[in-house]
Amino acid sequence: MATSSQSCGVCDLRHITKPSIVWCTECDEGLCKECQEHHGLSKASRRHKVIPINEYQKLPSDVLKITQYCSKHDEKFQIYCKKHECPCCSKCIVESHTECRDIVNLDDVIHNVKTSNALCEIEETLVEVAENLQNIRQHIQENRSNLKEKRMEIEKEIKKTRIMINNHLDKLQEDSLKQLFEVDKGNSKICQLVSSLEIKEKEIAECQRNISNIKQHATDLQLFLSMKQIEKDVNNKDKFLHSLVENEGQLSLSFKINASIKNIMSDIKSFGEVHIEAKPYDIVLIEKKAQQAQTMIQTRSIENLKLTLHETINIQGECISGCCMLLDGRMAFTFYYKKTVKVFSDKGLQDFEVKLRVHPCDIV
Repeated sequence: MATSSQSCGVCDLRHITKPSIVWCTECDEGLCKECQEHHGLSKASRRHKVIPINEYQKLPSDVLKITQYCSKHDEKFQIYCKKHECPCCSKCIVESHTECRDIVNLDDVIHNVKTSNALCEIEETLVEVAENLQNIRQHIQENRSNLKEKRMEIEKEIKKTRIMINNHLDKLQEDSLKQLFEVDKGNSKICQLVSSLEIKEKEIAECQRNISNIKQHATDLQLFLSMKQIEKDVNNKDKFLHSLVENEGQLSLSFKINASIKNIMSDIKSFGEVHIEAKPYDIVLIEKKAQQAQTMIQTRSIENLKLTLHETINIQGECISGCCMLLDGRMAFTFYYKKTVKVFSDKGLQDFEVKLRVHPCDIV
């Protein structure tokens, strides 16, 4: 655990305090220099993966809190319950998950998790969100610059018109300029929006660094269990962008001079009117996943499918009432008269079976 990573776990048991220099991901504890040597020579631990303690401490605090051992029973996690989305030790299964049907080996679940499609999608979404943030920030900064330039143009027009009339229009000029300077309120809002977007960019960059460190130094279990929170954070930032584009508007500035001001000064009530119009952002957010899904739907045709026989399972003479394919490639069959569910590996070999109290008709 992260709380004990500063000192050697083995030495702590001997009531000796020594700083740890490496972290063993299998033993889930830090090791000093001497204990590392014994750890590397021991037959039981010589194949364990160790990383420098300073690299391990770069992992996010939530990831450091994840351990491979059950806090309730102090046994190593071996099973994963898909129903409750949690790892379990053997005692957890007996105590809390006897009714759960969708349980699998933890090693099968976390196998190749660092190269899984789910993690790749999270990383791709992070890249998209970062690019969208940068794109929106650039548009907003351009909007702010255009507002400033337009403001200067209108101010010049007001002053040019002011030269054509006499001094009794000074007050009207002052009122119009005050109306024009109300644009600064919109400019202030844009500055706040840019500041908020810069913060989001930093959060995205930090999230990307965290994922990089997790992939490089965290265990598969730590990565797998932290992916949900990472995905949730990424989705929240993505929703923030969509909400910004949908709810915020792009400001534009215009000015219409009163045509009669040049001819009839006595009837002039104002220099003109300053209009601030909010328009939708002319931004197209990058959504590669949506494009890929659309492409897959458009190009997929049942006429182009070709079936290939991979494995044959010998179950002659058995009454099979139902079957299904599991996500990891394994297959499950219900044997009606034997009141049994058998699970076969992707190689066609029986993995395990579950005895039932009733005759199973089907399985999903």
